[in-house]
Amino acid sequence: MLENEPQNSAFYWSTTFVRALYEQGVVHVVISPGSRSTSLTLAFSAHSGFEKHIAVDERSAGFLALGIAKSTGIPTVLVCTSGTALANYYPAVIEAAYSGIPLIILSADRPPHYQGLGASQTIDQQKIFGNFPVFYHDVGEPDSSDRNHKRLGLAATQAVQMSVEHSGVSHLNFPFSKPFEPDPNYLRQVEFENEKRSRKPLPKYTYETGTMKMGETFWSDLISAEKPLIVVGPTSKFDQLDFITPLARALNAPVLAEPGSMAPSSRHTIQGFDGFLRNSDNWNNLEADLILRFGQQPVSKALNNYLDKQSDKLQISFMNPNQWIDGSLSSSKQVILKAPLEISDVSGVAGKNWLKTWKETEKAFKIHRDDQLHPSTPISDGYVFSKILETQPKKSFIMASNSFPVRDISLFGEFDGKEIYVNRGAAGIDGITSTAIGLSVTQDKPGILFTGDIAFLHDSNALMLTKKVQHPLVVVVLNNGGGTIFRMLPVFQLKDKYSPYFETPHNVKIAALCRAHSVDHTLVSRPEQIIPTFESLITQKGFHVMEVMTGPDESMRQRHDLWNFKVQN
Repeated sequence: MLENEPQNSAFYWSTTFVRALYEQGVVHVVISPGSRSTSLTLAFSAHSGFEKHIAVDERSAGFLALGIAKSTGIPTVLVCTSGTALANYYPAVIEAAYSGIPLIILSADRPPHYQGLGASQTIDQQKIFGNFPVFYHDVGEPDSSDRNHKRLGLAATQAVQMSVEHSGVSHLNFPFSKPFEPDPNYLRQVEFENEKRSRKPLPKYTYETGTMKMGETFWSDLISAEKPLIVVGPTSKFDQLDFITPLARALNAPVLAEPGSMAPSSRHTIQGFDGFLRNSDNWNNLEADLILRFGQQPVSKALNNYLDKQSDKLQISFMNPNQWIDGSLSSSKQVILKAPLEISDVSGVAGKNWLKTWKETEKAFKIHRDDQLHPSTPISDGYVFSKILETQPKKSFIMASNSFPVRDISLFGEFDGKEIYVNRGAAGIDGITSTAIGLSVTQDKPGILFTGDIAFLHDSNALMLTKKVQHPLVVVVLNNGGGTIFRMLPVFQLKDKYSPYFETPHNVKIAALCRAHSVDHTLVSRPEQIIPTFESLITQKGFHVMEVMTGPDESMRQRHDLWNFKVQN
């Protein structure tokens, strides 16, 4: 039998594992080229049941996989060679671990007899990611025994199920000795066998997740509140939060849902809070006596300050079983949310004026905001967000970079009910464009990425992935000449140190960078160009960079004006 020949050993071993992944329902695999991983790469290439994505840069590959998994909810597989290639996954591993995104990493490795001898591309890969993965297994070198192949298939099952059940990363290490390439006849035989397997529908299992019921004491705390408030931070698309609206209705509670919360829209939703809560003078009529918190720690500094100042009030934090969320240390009770909350047939005692007060504050802030958002040269960041969000196609998604974009969406735009993705697990600017591409390749709709110039340059290798994008993906690069997020901080006052060490102005020509990658680029420098340019690009298939030159001073003045807004009583 061909599989028992020494030349085919590594490929047969890899094929056993790949077939087991397929049987577990895995669809997407992101492969970075390398020699030591040849057997794994060929095993995936020989199986038509997988969607294969090739990414040269492993850091970019990690975030491409992250975006795919964010969109599908199914673990995405990453394949790389040995050595520092694996280390380049680290930022994506951390983000996936903290944001609860399922990934499976398959790293090729040198066999043990190469370790500690200075052999090329040989590092200690054992548990290289520390405690971040939810599952780690070194599969050992290829072995022809049926028992070891059975164990290998079980490792694939473990990797998928642990990644899904614990919302995180599985890492499997594959040491290989040469030869890596199988006999061509055996490769064709495996392709033929896989084709028969891949045409068979996989068995689907359905799970009755049910709902989570809470007792009388819990509901007594809730319905006795005269000023209840619901706060929803960033969540996964697959967190089941449909109960938020009936909960808000039962309690007559306002809902403060951040961009990326995926919370359903309702008449209880309040927008503009990142503006009017920044000024503590507005809190007098908005102090709650019960705060129910869902999702990750809020992004908004205004909201976090508001929560912190009300730590003496009853705050109940509803948390994912795998993550403890309370960065502000303000919650007084914690509930592990194992299933959607079952809403009892109850009615709270909050009066109509409670929600009305929030709505009136929201309205007053929006009127003030609209007065500030006018066309100007240079263009302000806020004006760009307001115009694109109001012309965004109804059936489309948004990805927001960290730093100012994720905050500016909340401050300047109408985002209620929009499908918005953020990388707020570790909140870095690594891999933002790669994540957006991962989202785009798995969704049948246009997408918009809001990103700053520094974040865009930080992930410039993502431009090698753009040919994968089939639906319109418009990357709005707000080029304000550096890392202006630091202008929020006291260090901005140290003028002689601030610019070279923090804002770090650059002279990179983004148009030239795009041209080098054959990527479509449009420069916008006047406010009247924003809407027609965006409306044209969002209807064209493929990846498009819309670089908007904005003024950092004008943008900060506008932010400070909104942050200082005070409700007139």
